[in-house]
Amino acid sequence: MLLPTMPKRNVAIIIATLLLSLICYSKIPQNNYTRLYQQATAMLDARYVEKIDQRQLFQGAMNGMMATLDEHSVYMAPREYRGLDEVLNQEFGGLGIYIERIQDSNEIRIITPALGSPALEEGLQAGDVIVRIGDRLTADLTIEDSQKLMKGPAGEDVELTVRREGEDELLAFTVTRAIIQMASVRGYNRQADGQWTYRLPGEAEGIIYMQLVDFAAHSAEEIKSILEAAKAQGSYRGIILDLRGNGGGLLNTAVDVCDLFINQQKIVSVRFRHSQQDHSYEGTAEATIDAITPMVILIDENSASASEITTACLQDNERVVVIGQRSYGKGSVQDVEILQAGDEEHAIKFTIAHFWRPDGQNIHRREPIEQADINAVWGVRPTEGYEVVLTTEQQAANQQDRLSRFVIQPPPNETTGEPVDPPATSVEFDKESTKPNVDPHLQKAIEYLNQRDFAA
Repeated sequence: MLLPTMPKRNVAIIIATLLLSLICYSKIPQNNYTRLYQQATAMLDARYVEKIDQRQLFQGAMNGMMATLDEHSVYMAPREYRGLDEVLNQEFGGLGIYIERIQDSNEIRIITPALGSPALEEGLQAGDVIVRIGDRLTADLTIEDSQKLMKGPAGEDVELTVRREGEDELLAFTVTRAIIQMASVRGYNRQADGQWTYRLPGEAEGIIYMQLVDFAAHSAEEIKSILEAAKAQGSYRGIILDLRGNGGGLLNTAVDVCDLFINQQKIVSVRFRHSQQDHSYEGTAEATIDAITPMVILIDENSASASEITTACLQDNERVVVIGQRSYGKGSVQDVEILQAGDEEHAIKFTIAHFWRPDGQNIHRREPIEQADINAVWGVRPTEGYEVVLTTEQQAANQQDRLSRFVIQPPPNETTGEPVDPPATSVEFDKESTKPNVDPHLQKAIEYLNQRDFAA
């Protein structure tokens, strides 16, 4: 039987389509290693001695792949990505409490409720031990699982069973989740209502102290609001920006923070793999809020990335005196790309550029710290004459001092009106400490600003 003859026009269309498909296929990069990975996972799935968790296998492969790049390029599992997103965007659905694990009982203890949180409004206090979340014993949960049970969509109730020192019976709380707004700037100490005080006490009165814990989405706005409020309340004579322990955050936020304190001066240059993408950032006159008040930045070996961009910018433009210890040396910029897998959002964070400070130097340290040449150019060094190296004991004391001032103290005893004892947490409290003199870095900053004020 003869097949019907196809019209010549149709034959031409089919041939053209096939040629186009072959051309397109030839242009797609062919990665033999991708096929090898698929073959390997299929082989393991079929023949490995035990049942394989494909999700775990994938995460192991991703971790191994990113580890071949640099120490700042990493794979993030869904929980890790959500955590980073919450920190940088400064909000999440939850109860608003900072928690820690109790080593002896494996239960969860509240370090402090957050200011304005539903947990604080419902009466949860620093030192409270969370025994159960719903019907789950916290002693049987990891701290991550406990956080997962307490976080979630706003408007939903979470049942907590709490043990409080001085109470004979367990206490029951029903806390409704809300959108928690996390501030990235902390002051020196708390007022009775939990609000931060940004003016230092005693002989340092008139100096504004701000501890920036992350370069998050609203950090520059927070700093601007604090300084505007301080100006409205009366003059101030000095500014201390504490970047110790601040591992960085958003590049644009670092640029915006710098822009608050300088005029139209160079902030940072970012250089990519392809030079046509390179970009330089400069200050804008309209963004400047205070370019003249004497200012100090505090840094240590854990100040990195956006902290170093900010410190280097203000140091090179002779806007600040830098006090403390040499910074970490992370002169690289990372991007985060989401890998969608059903309802899960995995992500990879990888280096896309390096940044150069205004004086033209790159502060990136390529070797591990124990192998780094101390005479090489990396990190940000304190201003000459203002390096203050702390002992391990001093560092621990500083950390405890700052934590103790971070905790929102429980309200006075309803019967006597007397203040309650400091909550039982891992934070050590010093009731007698009323001056910021336990911190050598901070004390050096106060001495410098007092001298500047006297000279003026």
